[in-house]
Amino acid sequence: MRVTSNNRAGLLALTAAAMVPALVAALATGAAASNEAGARTAIADARPTAAVAADDRGQSDAAAPVDARVYLTGRDPRGLTSFATAVSDPHSPTFKHYLSPTQFGARFGPTADQVRAVRSWLSSTGLTVTGANEHYLTVHGSTSATQAAFGTTLHNFAAKSGTYRAPTGPVTVPAAIAADVLSVTGLDTAPHRAQPHDATPGPEPVTVRADPCSQYYGEKKAPGYPAAYGSTGNWTTCGFGPKELRKAYNLDRTRLTGRGVTVAVVDAYASPTIAADSDTYYRGHGMASFGAGQLTQTVPAQYTDVTNCGGNIWYDEEAIDIQAVHTIAPDAKVAYMAAASCNDPDFIDVFNQILDNHSADIVSNSWSTAVDGSLTASTRDVYERIFQQGAAEGIGFYFAPGDCGYNDPKTGCGAGSTGDQVSYPGDSVWATAVGGTSLATGPDGREKFQIGWGTQKSKLSADRTAWTPEPGTGYPTSYGSGSGGGVSTLYAQPAYQRQVVPPALAKQLPDGAIAAKPMRVSPDVAAVADNNTGILVGQSQLYPDGSLRYHETRWGGTSLATPVFAGIQALAQQSAGTAIGFANPQIYIRYDTPNFEDVTDTPLGANKLLGVVRNDYTNVHDPSSPIATSLFTFGHNGPLHATAGYDDVTGVGAPSAKYADSY
Repeated sequence: MRVTSNNRAGLLALTAAAMVPALVAALATGAAASNEAGARTAIADARPTAAVAADDRGQSDAAAPVDARVYLTGRDPRGLTSFATAVSDPHSPTFKHYLSPTQFGARFGPTADQVRAVRSWLSSTGLTVTGANEHYLTVHGSTSATQAAFGTTLHNFAAKSGTYRAPTGPVTVPAAIAADVLSVTGLDTAPHRAQPHDATPGPEPVTVRADPCSQYYGEKKAPGYPAAYGSTGNWTTCGFGPKELRKAYNLDRTRLTGRGVTVAVVDAYASPTIAADSDTYYRGHGMASFGAGQLTQTVPAQYTDVTNCGGNIWYDEEAIDIQAVHTIAPDAKVAYMAAASCNDPDFIDVFNQILDNHSADIVSNSWSTAVDGSLTASTRDVYERIFQQGAAEGIGFYFAPGDCGYNDPKTGCGAGSTGDQVSYPGDSVWATAVGGTSLATGPDGREKFQIGWGTQKSKLSADRTAWTPEPGTGYPTSYGSGSGGGVSTLYAQPAYQRQVVPPALAKQLPDGAIAAKPMRVSPDVAAVADNNTGILVGQSQLYPDGSLRYHETRWGGTSLATPVFAGIQALAQQSAGTAIGFANPQIYIRYDTPNFEDVTDTPLGANKLLGVVRNDYTNVHDPSSPIATSLFTFGHNGPLHATAGYDDVTGVGAPSAKYADSY
């Protein structure tokens, strides 16, 4: 999914050996900063990189209110890292010896003394503690009181969307409680909202795909149009129905259905028609819908920031996610968990709710919150602790790494990016990033080929005699979309990637520099994502005449790949008979085995281009608008390439028919 954010590079790195999170590095660095009596210690950096001197508009209003969160480190953060590593390692004697939420709290949660100490200090500063739980304390106060409490200065900074507030220096706390404070968030109001791609927003305008389309790759030719790749072009596919997608993955031949497994789907907001829409969808495709109690929705007391977050755009996400999971794992339970907005604190609250109640073992997230480094270290540290707690409890987090390749701003695709960079949280060493493929089937419904997802678009010339630019050329302006991936500038290579990811790839930083040591590379795995080979999704949408009607639309993106793989993980967990937990170590030991299909950009041989011809309405919401015809060439994802072996488009590859049974 795309994000609106600004780039930040050169922040804290995880050590490869133990996968030590940035939160520990920040605390260790801060603790060494000063041991003087009454001294203050710098904690995780809360300054966004967008806050540069050229945009500084001066001191924030001293009387303006500030609401912040003070996150608690808990006891033994290094011990948590070690435990989470061991419990996820198939070679460890404590593999899969997970903790319950209660056991986790007793072993790694904050002590009563830590909470009292932090609360007492906050109250002494003149800030008002407005709430507390086992994860953080919320505080309210004026800008002047906040500055004094955290030893920093708050200024206003200019941005395209207006002005925002941010600290101009490090955030500090008294050295006596520094080990108790993980981070402080809320001091900045810089824009870094997750995007897909006050009241419940209304239905989204209908998205209509233009005809013609094919039921399988190559079914319908495009005569009368310029040749494509040396022969008559093929019209794009109509989109997989649920039975067709299962058959494409050979799941119609498996006994596994996901029974006994719960998959949590996390997005912002919640569609009020999702249950009825899914019933209509599956009934129309001859497949059983959700049974009683099989689909649940957990929603907040109220929604916020609807306009800035795109509101009902998230309904598409929910429909794609829920229907993809159910299609792949028809007997798994799906727990939809709605965030109150697309802002980080609301997603963090949902994740904590899942952890505190162990609501699911698999958490599917079709969004990313930032391009690499654009989040403050203070917010990123909170996510990292959440993912480690998930590993400790046997809960795995799966993320879409984006639909814009390396987020090259020259393509016009990577919103908010200032240069090639990966997306977060997909590049966290504690998350599983699911890249994308273009999936083609033959007349029998079985896979014909897969290609690393990345498309270049050539438009039909005005005289209808040629494609411009020439197919497969014209990057970056011809770039359409593609699987997110690439090399992290934040995190060192985790142990599970050492024997799999080529060293030359792991050291090749996005800006062209060579890193001194290998870094984390994403994605980890891949599944169908290309919108040209995507699935049909059914939901109620608003038509131009104002009517609300059920409609099925072909959708794709890593927003599809992620819940598809989450569904496959539900099958694998059913096969294993126990929670998979943090999956990456188990995924990488299956590399270069029949469990994964190695996906490349050229499955039919070097220099053999593949793709489809596609018609699109110039206004996708209005089927009476003019049609534009284009040729989409597969296997072109800018600087990212799907190659033999591990690659930065598809990771270790796409799961084969044998994968789920291997657990």
